Amino acid sequence: MRKFIILLTFLILTPLTLGVSLFTLAQISPPTQAKVLSADASLPGQLYAALPAEIGSIASVVETEDARPVIIDQYLEKYRSPLAPYADFLFQMSEKYGLDYRLMVAIAQCESNLCKKAPPGSYNCWGFENGATQFLSWEQAIEQVAKTLKEDYIDQGLTTPEEIMTKYAPPSVEKGGPWANCVKQFFQELE
Repeated sequence: MRKFIILLTFLILTPLTLGVSLFTLAQISPPTQAKVLSADASLPGQLYAALPAEIGSIASVVETEDARPVIIDQYLEKYRSPLAPYADFLFQMSEKYGLDYRLMVAIAQCESNLCKKAPPGSYNCWGFENGATQFLSWEQAIEQVAKTLKEDYIDQGLTTPEEIMTKYAPPSVEKGGPWANCVKQFFQELE
């Protein structure tokens, strides 16, 4: 019974004490309206702050570079392709002839595992003319393949891997298009 009386007393006196304390506090320090000081009388409501009169600016120039040559380079390095030193040249020829930057790399991947399975000394990574063509250098091969893709394919309206396949790898058409699927797969890897 004694615990009950203590609990009852606590439950009655605690809210009463809290209420009296809050009332007393409100009477002792009545709320005052804060006055906002202004540095300029024409700008009421502006607070003073410890800021400089003039805020300086940071001027810099952000230079951007085309990531596509880097993508080609990293891709060729990843697969340890003999074409890796020619990544920039591949990109330049793609630009010169208006080709998708991924096209020549993707074809080389499908045709010769990025030149690792090309006929020795042929520089022909693209299965160009069924692998019969032999070039004198990587540069000659890259430029000739780019030029041919532009003139004999792109300019003739053959722009997608499926359309290019009909002329570049016609046996693949009869098999359901594995050549075009291969090129598209490597397009995705090069994005």
